[in-house]
Amino acid sequence: MSNNCLVASIQIDLTSDVLEQFRNDLLTELQARQARGVILDLSGVEVMDLTDFENIRSTISMAQLMGASAVVCGLRPGLVASLILLGADTEELLAARDLDTAFEVLHARAPGATERNGGSLASDHHP
Repeated sequence: MSNNCLVASIQIDLTSDVLEQFRNDLLTELQARQARGVILDLSGVEVMDLTDFENIRSTISMAQLMGASAVVCGLRPGLVASLILLGADTEELLAARDLDTAFEVLHARAPGATERNGGSLASDHHP
């Protein structure tokens, strides 16, 4: 699956302009490469509010409408805790701790693969 997967990383402070440009660039590359998977590496993001998170969720939904599975990785523990406490909708969001695990999650979701090593933010925090 890694041969047909985009890895998109945000390593700067989030603003609405940054997120809009990120979305446009990601969807353009997704279409051009006809990728079947997208990993959103957010390890460089130190602060994220609910609006930023919803913008990222929207980008993930758009990628899924284009036929790609999407996994978020690298979220800092404090950021995850804050998002959950703020009531962020994490249902059906695939998440991984790091890039290696994100590739495993995408591989597990590939046609013909068995499910393994993946979870949503919600399932990681709500047993």
